[in-house]
Amino acid sequence: MWMFKLGRWGLLGCSVLSLALMLKRPAAVAQPLPPSAVQQNAEQFQAKWAELEQATQRGEAAEAHFSAEEINAAFQQSAEAEAPGASGAEINPGQIKPAQVSFAGDHVTGQFVANLRGKDVYVTVSGKLGTADGYVTFTPTEMKVGDLPVPVSLVNPQLQARLTQPEIREKLKLPEHVAAVRLEGGQLVVEEK
Repeated sequence: MWMFKLGRWGLLGCSVLSLALMLKRPAAVAQPLPPSAVQQNAEQFQAKWAELEQATQRGEAAEAHFSAEEINAAFQQSAEAEAPGASGAEINPGQIKPAQVSFAGDHVTGQFVANLRGKDVYVTVSGKLGTADGYVTFTPTEMKVGDLPVPVSLVNPQLQARLTQPEIREKLKLPEHVAAVRLEGGQLVVEEK
């Protein structure tokens, strides 16, 4: 009888600890940029993208290297453009705060924040980017919800299924003039056809 009570209290303690770790705010994967830096990095992102498109129009092969700061600035500007539609207590795409990314070697780490019934939930995922059949691919290597590590083997099948849904897959389609994307030397490299 006492072992049953001890086991029940132990299970309750583990559940409370897991919940606390899931709701804990983890360390940011990228430092927030001041508004002036966001504007400058977003302009650099746009300029590099325009150069790639111009190279394609001229029939030249080219590639561009994007820093994590440039990608984060583009995410932030995109989120600000979509922000007026956020409402309701359930998760809506408009309630998802801008993603933050960092690059290390050939790995990308992304941190996403969603508001779930009034509470911010942080999801951090690391992995490798690639391309296949004209689409961006992602293979996770590590995942956390809050500060709670989650085994990749538990979430990878659901993540891959989600990435193949038509509305998500369309967002992962490479533009016609892009041959591949990869991470190299801590930067995102976009190759023209």
